[in-house]
Amino acid sequence: MDFRFRRDGQLQIPPALWLLALLPLLVVLPPVPIDETRYLSIAWEMRQTGSWITLHLNGTPYFDKPPLLFWLLNLAWSVLGVSLWSSRALVALCGLGCVALCQRLEKRLSPADNGQAPWMLLGMIFLVLFSGVVMFDVLLCLCVLLGFVAIADYVSEGRPAALWLLFAASALGLLAKGPVMLLHLAGPIILAPWWSAQGQRASWRRVLAMLLTAVLGALPVLGWAWAAVHHLSAADANNLLLRQTAGRVVQSFAHNRPVWWYLPWVPVLLLPWPVLLRWRRLPNAMRGARLSRAARFGACACVPALLAFCVVSGKQLHYLLPLMPGTAILLGAWLRSEPGLLDIRRMGIMIALVAGVLAWAMFGPEPIGRGILQRHTVVWLYLLAAGLLLAVIVFLVTSRGLRAEQRASLAALLLAMALLPLVRLQALGALDAREVARRVVELQAQGVPVARIPNDPGVITFLAQLPAPLPEATQPSAWAKAHPDGILLAYAGRGSAPEGTQNAVRLANGWVGLMPSPVVEANAALLDRLAPPPAE
Repeated sequence: MDFRFRRDGQLQIPPALWLLALLPLLVVLPPVPIDETRYLSIAWEMRQTGSWITLHLNGTPYFDKPPLLFWLLNLAWSVLGVSLWSSRALVALCGLGCVALCQRLEKRLSPADNGQAPWMLLGMIFLVLFSGVVMFDVLLCLCVLLGFVAIADYVSEGRPAALWLLFAASALGLLAKGPVMLLHLAGPIILAPWWSAQGQRASWRRVLAMLLTAVLGALPVLGWAWAAVHHLSAADANNLLLRQTAGRVVQSFAHNRPVWWYLPWVPVLLLPWPVLLRWRRLPNAMRGARLSRAARFGACACVPALLAFCVVSGKQLHYLLPLMPGTAILLGAWLRSEPGLLDIRRMGIMIALVAGVLAWAMFGPEPIGRGILQRHTVVWLYLLAAGLLLAVIVFLVTSRGLRAEQRASLAALLLAMALLPLVRLQALGALDAREVARRVVELQAQGVPVARIPNDPGVITFLAQLPAPLPEATQPSAWAKAHPDGILLAYAGRGSAPEGTQNAVRLANGWVGLMPSPVVEANAALLDRLAPPPAE
């Protein structure tokens, strides 16, 4: 097996390009409700209406997120066609860009070193898994890394071009996910005099220049916000400019969790590296790298932001994805200081864990959702997972000439790919709403009245590729009486679907399904609570 490596044990194929191996598996997982399906539906409505500035969900202005991801999705659809695969390919390419920029950043911080950090980043299973799902965080991670490269360039050389790059990175990050971009940039900028102490040390004048440039990056997003709300009511404008920015920091509107919630998850998010580290050698590695610009920059890029995220009440694991490049830079510096820091033999633990999940999926109790998959699909998913698991073993046996971090990284990439069919078998098979979407298309073709309750988070708009959102039934019971042969798309964030609901799909929290009018009338109290009448 030819892995194309030089005499120094380094692969000739850049680490970023290995992420292209994920592209054929992007359709293994179904569209994940409710986040991924919602974002796809928003992009789809943008395409159908031609409203490129004001975002819409179910025909209503949507202010929770800025527009960059939705613009890029439409660009990807124009090039590759409208599909789930092309949507996820965009995110996978953002992940590829993250690894490539991590390599450039480490080269700027440690020009004489061999490039450990991009391999450490590529090997993070959590990042690989999220590089195959349409969410904002991998795109934000790419923007953050672009900002890091600009910061390192400006501190080292003081060129005005680096400030322009920082401005562009800040603007793109703010257009990707809002003010959280500035939180990620703050640590490396404010602490630049400390991490750059060895070599060309950053002056406070340069720190202020970088801070001002990053803040000025808000101008494009403010221009978009004005263009999006200037024709709206004062209440909607306030919702965009205040509630979705400062409000999310002071008091979360969702995912409210305690301060310490992230801490026990950090080792899990960094797998496989916590398993492979020789922890007794870690103090020596830290001492050896204590003056390293790369190690200090990495610490500044992840520790302050992690502490800030712990204080913010709204917490989700994928919010931490942009912290991973800084962690990879730090781990790479430690590995250069202590070359024996990784024990590649412990990769057997990771293989055993994934093999255990495969065995449980095959011989354990049948999970919800597997029963809705056709038998040939289930067999294909088992064979795919087993084949990738076998590929990990073969790779580790035949790649002894590679450096430890490269072997571990590529093995972890294959393990992440092996997990995708298992995740579908064990969990996401039950969350597939595509059958609901197909049924809605059939009903509309037959002339059956179909509507939705107002709290629908856009579960099927993209999946059914509806030319317009389903009409809204603000009073479900009254709508059912007016349309005795009608079908209502119902969604609830908790509980289970009432008896008689057709094509019901159980979600991570709640359910979505189609309710004939008699079932709607029988559950009028429930549906009226889910769809409160509009305020006067």
